[in-house]
Amino acid sequence: MPINNVTQIIKETDGVLKVEKLTNEDVNSIIDIESNHDDELIPVINEGLKECFRRDFSLVLFKNNQFETSGDSTLVLVREDGKILGRNVLSDEEKEKFKNDENALFLSDGFVIFKEDLEDRDLNPQKQYFVLRPVEFNELDNFEMVRDVVSSIPSTHTDTYLKKRYEVPEDPEIATVIVSFSLKS
Repeated sequence: MPINNVTQIIKETDGVLKVEKLTNEDVNSIIDIESNHDDELIPVINEGLKECFRRDFSLVLFKNNQFETSGDSTLVLVREDGKILGRNVLSDEEKEKFKNDENALFLSDGFVIFKEDLEDRDLNPQKQYFVLRPVEFNELDNFEMVRDVVSSIPSTHTDTYLKKRYEVPEDPEIATVIVSFSLKS
């Protein structure tokens, strides 16, 4: 069965600790959790998971820092007009670049905001959102039977739900990733 083969390929990837196929109940719970951010000061919109759940199958993987991640930014802070105010920084090279950029201000070790964009204020302030983006998942590039592979990170609340559900320790060093795909006809 192709899904078992995909699961096995992912399990054999360095840094992957556990892989599980999401059930329909899991997907419904995740959608419910991810849609309840409206009362937050800066709501989270998980575009990545929306894209994942447009595929036929979804897996959850739990990984440590030995798992090589894409260099793409997965989390951005945007205004409602689409202007990017900040983003997460994944690589050491990027961190070094932003440390030397007088326009960049680190809110944490892995998230930078851009000062000039914060100063670009008008009399009608716009709502801001954190957006979790979809990310490529290249580990399945050579797998002939799958198409439309995409991955995403869940919000903190969904991460907690999935770790509890699949008995993974609440360790900040263990990250949760949703990987979704469809099968070729």
